[in-house]
Amino acid sequence: MEGNLKIDISETNRGKEQIIIDRKFKYNFSKLKKDNTKIYRCTEYKTLNKCKSFIILNDNKEVLNYDSSHNHPGNEINASKSLIKHKIKDEIKKSLIPSDIKSKRIFDKISQEIGYICPEYKTIKTQITRYKNKQLFPNIKTFDEAPNESEYYKTIRGEYFMIFKNSNIIIFQSPFQAKLFMENKHIFADGTFLIAPTNSYQVFITRTYVTELNLKDHNILNTYYKAISNLCFINIEYIPDIFNKIKNTCMRYESTCSQFLNFLDYFEKIFLNIYNIKYWNYYNNIDHITNNASESYNSYLKNLFVKKPSFYKLIYTIQFEESKSYYDYHMRIKGIWRKKSRISERVDDINILVEYYKNMEAELKNIGCSKNDIIENWFNCLIRLNNEINNFNKTK
Repeated sequence: MEGNLKIDISETNRGKEQIIIDRKFKYNFSKLKKDNTKIYRCTEYKTLNKCKSFIILNDNKEVLNYDSSHNHPGNEINASKSLIKHKIKDEIKKSLIPSDIKSKRIFDKISQEIGYICPEYKTIKTQITRYKNKQLFPNIKTFDEAPNESEYYKTIRGEYFMIFKNSNIIIFQSPFQAKLFMENKHIFADGTFLIAPTNSYQVFITRTYVTELNLKDHNILNTYYKAISNLCFINIEYIPDIFNKIKNTCMRYESTCSQFLNFLDYFEKIFLNIYNIKYWNYYNNIDHITNNASESYNSYLKNLFVKKPSFYKLIYTIQFEESKSYYDYHMRIKGIWRKKSRISERVDDINILVEYYKNMEAELKNIGCSKNDIIENWFNCLIRLNNEINNFNKTK
């Protein structure tokens, strides 16, 4: 029987370890024996039932002894309620920003796993909300209250990244970011009032253009990666053929392009097969595209907050974003690239260039050129787009 027991780990409302057997009976920790085994007694032990059932587990949660002589029926709803609360609390503990946790979404997912024996969310909502509030980092009401030293002034990797503070300004920069700023001369800066904490006036973001990422030996990989990003401006009729041309070329360099080939497989599956190309193509409708990376990033940060953040919530967000850039940089150095979400180019320049190749296509058709010649024409347009966008970035 012991080998067939289903054991779940939970916790009491006071945070003490609790064992749930067969999702019917709950056992609270009672005693630690000299051999480090643990005794858990039925939660009805101290009630009028005085249930004498117990279970003994070792460090690996293996059953050493189990007395199942309950004098009361099991309570599946109560056991499931404890289990769900524990799992939601565990997700809140893991989160860098507990206030952003969507408790109901986690509840829906867990309740599907448990099955039909599951309490309603409203029966645990108050307790979960109270627990979430306890996990929130402290807030400060005025800028002067911001401490000179804090455990929050560290990156996720444990490095200090608050490098300057006076009565008017606090500057955050990790050692990794400082290294990039020292090695690259292009610096972009932009301020925003939208995400400034309620006790401050403005957040100022500085960024740098890392030329190292464009000086790798993988010139073909770099060129074709950007070409894929520019497919949205090309005549829909020739996109599949241009894509196959890029993929076939990369397959000749499979030893150095394996990660990029995986990306191409993903792109083909999602954007060429599942989604209709016309839904993401701008060939005949190139609207305004943002041309400032810093403004774009500020807009991205704004969307992270429903309202103005507290001081510490902003710091937690900065920590997380710094960690993402650190990871992204090292992945790119290794030749593993992520697809860009936005093309940094002026709309007029893109329109002029695409219009030129539209006219070229018409001319090629008039003189009786083959489809391969037209495909080559639009492939050359992709390469020109790459160069134009690179030149634009360097002048900003």
